[in-house]
Amino acid sequence: MNVNKIAAWLVHLYTATGGVIGMMALFAAADGQVRLAFLLLCFATLVDATDGILARKAQVSRVLPNFSGAMIDNVIDVLTFVWVPVFIMGSQGLLPSLAWTAVPIIAALYAYGQVNMKTEDSFFLGFPSYWNFIALYMFWLRPAPGIAVLMVVIPGILSFIPTRYLYPSKNPILSKTSWLMGLIWAAMVLYLLTQETPNHSLVLASLFYPIYYLALSFYLDIRFRQGKLARS
Repeated sequence: MNVNKIAAWLVHLYTATGGVIGMMALFAAADGQVRLAFLLLCFATLVDATDGILARKAQVSRVLPNFSGAMIDNVIDVLTFVWVPVFIMGSQGLLPSLAWTAVPIIAALYAYGQVNMKTEDSFFLGFPSYWNFIALYMFWLRPAPGIAVLMVVIPGILSFIPTRYLYPSKNPILSKTSWLMGLIWAAMVLYLLTQETPNHSLVLASLFYPIYYLALSFYLDIRFRQGKLARS
């Protein structure tokens, strides 16, 4: 086996570690260690955000044309972005009824069922199933039942609307700004997860990045619909 193939397999192995971490998060959540579960999900998200960069450098699709890292990535994403956070929503009573967990489940399955879920010009089409982050803020903020329902219903509806959302690790638009803000946000999230009772004001302040991400995505989608961004 040549060096290029070894490098490509190592990238796939790196991607696969996200699945192992995701299962550890599920075990932790089932054991009631929710903060640990979210910490592990953060590390799984880090793998997800960086494995594509490594895959492109190693040219894995060319070196191993019969093995799909993208398929592995999708399988892991469903675990870490959907199943584990939905389990936490249900097991921690973050929703007024378990029936409401059907909303993120159906929305996510629809999202991952779309052939063009990720466009050729590096956008997600429809809400990109960031249910792990929604569950995290539900866990921290413990919103009233009506607000909690809206926190799953609104993104659930957006999953069915073909609006473009930025793909931060691939899309070149404001990539340096997005990475810098994302790293600051990640540091805040990790710090807050080390606190048994996180500071409420700091939790609210950490919403700066989700707000930035959504605002930029909606702005770029409007520009695209106006014909001011190139089509894929």
